[in-house]
Amino acid sequence: MTNEKRRAAIIHSSIGTGHKTAANALCEWFSMFNVETICLDALAYVNPLIRGIYARSYLEMVRKAPQIWGYFYESTDSPEGSIGLLIGLHELTVKLNARKLLKILYDFSPDVIIFTHFFAASAVAQEFRGRIPIILVNTDFLSHIFHRDKDVYDEWFIASEEARLQYEADGIDMNKVHVSGIPVRRCFADPPAKSSARAKLGLSQESEVFLVMGGGIGVGPLEDVVESLSQVDGATVLTLCGNNDDLREAMEERFYDNFKVKVFGFVKDMVNIYAASDAIVMKPGGLSTSEVLCMKRPFFLCGVIPGQEQRNSDYLLDRGAAKAIFEPRRTAHTVLSVLRNDAERKRLTDIAGSLARPRAGEFIVKKVLENI
Repeated sequence: MTNEKRRAAIIHSSIGTGHKTAANALCEWFSMFNVETICLDALAYVNPLIRGIYARSYLEMVRKAPQIWGYFYESTDSPEGSIGLLIGLHELTVKLNARKLLKILYDFSPDVIIFTHFFAASAVAQEFRGRIPIILVNTDFLSHIFHRDKDVYDEWFIASEEARLQYEADGIDMNKVHVSGIPVRRCFADPPAKSSARAKLGLSQESEVFLVMGGGIGVGPLEDVVESLSQVDGATVLTLCGNNDDLREAMEERFYDNFKVKVFGFVKDMVNIYAASDAIVMKPGGLSTSEVLCMKRPFFLCGVIPGQEQRNSDYLLDRGAAKAIFEPRRTAHTVLSVLRNDAERKRLTDIAGSLARPRAGEFIVKKVLENI
């Protein structure tokens, strides 16, 4: 028996923010079990020009041509539609300095390698699979075929029973597929009370507080949503624009004389922002909605991007965990129809509580340590 400390390498890609947030959450949970971790951005180790094109093409599509992104996502979600692209991505990664990433992994000598995004996974598996477990942690409620490559991954952690059916249909050994939920930070297992969160943020304890989020990349009809909610008597509207500086500046300019509206860029202390809010209007990112489910707040989906977000939206709406905003200019009407109806509000928060997996990261870590 050895007392040598275990090591886990966790690899994400800086496309959006959910993959990185999930990776950091896993590092937190691993630290509880005295496991040394290294968190790596796979895109940081490829040619800077290609990195810029890869990340920028995604951002430009979801911001300016989301239907194109949706078409790409859906059309590649089959063995026939994806095989050529998967091979191309693998070859691209290997050629574009994947050796730098591989050297870091060799130097770190991990006992397990975990991906929260598929980029570079095939190149890493080519070097390490058979000696070190290669694991994928899915950060959306449903899966894409890129996540289910039996030649790359040894095990999978997924967010829902519906995703499990996708793996089963692909003929994957279901003993290797674990329904864990999406890993969120440890603070979501014991979130602060509304009163303490508002005190910390300097918000009124009596007035209604609405949170409007455009995701980490800051997209969606935020201006119309915020304008509508700001008309509610006495309300405060917290507006998060993510990393979209242009959107933040536009929102600040539009609402500069409206004391009800508070505009932010990217916010790290999300647990207090959530806790201070009475209702949340958001895009259905897998990671962010997993956080909100843990908070048991009524939430409303708006600005859905075709592709993975559309599937997340379908999953949440089908279960009755969220409500859809069909007309952003009338957001306040939809939100207040829930907040003023105790039975409907309780129904939404009860369903959120039943779907929440605040200790998904702990589940993943325990299962990984059992197997290594």
